[in-house]
Amino acid sequence: MKADELREKYLQFFETKGCVRRPSDVLVPRWDPSVLFTPAGMNQFKDHFLGRCKLEFTRATTCQKCLRTGDIENVGRTAYHHTFFEMLGNFSFGDYFKREAIHWAWEFLTDKKWLGLDPALISATVYLDDDEAASIWIDEIGLPAHKVRRMGEDENFWPANAPSQGPDGVCGPCSEIYYHTPWGAVEIWNLVFTQFNRVGPPPNNLRPLPKKNIDTGMGLERTAAVLQGVESNFHIDILRPLVEAAAEVCGVRYEPTSDFGRRLRRIADHIRACTFAIHENVYPDNEKQGYVVRKLIRRAALDGYRMGVRRPFLCELPGVVA
Repeated sequence: MKADELREKYLQFFETKGCVRRPSDVLVPRWDPSVLFTPAGMNQFKDHFLGRCKLEFTRATTCQKCLRTGDIENVGRTAYHHTFFEMLGNFSFGDYFKREAIHWAWEFLTDKKWLGLDPALISATVYLDDDEAASIWIDEIGLPAHKVRRMGEDENFWPANAPSQGPDGVCGPCSEIYYHTPWGAVEIWNLVFTQFNRVGPPPNNLRPLPKKNIDTGMGLERTAAVLQGVESNFHIDILRPLVEAAAEVCGVRYEPTSDFGRRLRRIADHIRACTFAIHENVYPDNEKQGYVVRKLIRRAALDGYRMGVRRPFLCELPGVVA
């Protein structure tokens, strides 16, 4: 299944569940000074989650363009890390909750009308004391108990470690869904159950919210890699051509396990991120978003230099970005 088809199927599926399809928010949310770039699908609904405004709908679905640099050193080194990526998401604002979120995720993943993934290759994690989510997975979905792992607040709570370390505010446990490929288990979906308001230090600092919310995120590139049977996001239909184009303009061969392979993947990722950022009028600069773009360009150019390129070459790649 091509990435474009996956994107459309996801949005169509959740429209059948009464979700309003919303467009991707801008990559640079200038209305939100707390972030430089949009980091997740829920960002455009942040004011509603925080009670600052009220939406005209209680269910939504999006495919959000995101840019993060927290894992920048892993880009190119691993099969799944990116700076720019697309996040599929479905959201509930005081409407459906845990049961529907889990059941619908399972339906979308396994029903042959949608993705048709092998149920035997799916496992899930839940928060340590989230008996409700565990029961839904085991007793209702039918996932074997040994495939439902209970994890601590550092892995299965949003924000991570919120119960013990904060910050105060809206938070909740999450359930991560993994698909087991020949190359290992891949986390493809995270279901966040925002059901608490953290107030002060523990114990008894998680107060139930009067209206519970759902915030989920499925990585488009990761899930496309699973569906296309490739071991790396960089080998899916919308990224492999960019990696190959980078190899061509650099005059080298793309060999996935080589040092050059790592550099070509990084060039592909960084030029993709820069292309979408510059499209929103973010240009190389000494501060804020512009500094990030400048840093990405410099890193990509340096990779080219270390592969022997002594001429401008990044300008030849944006036309291949998808």
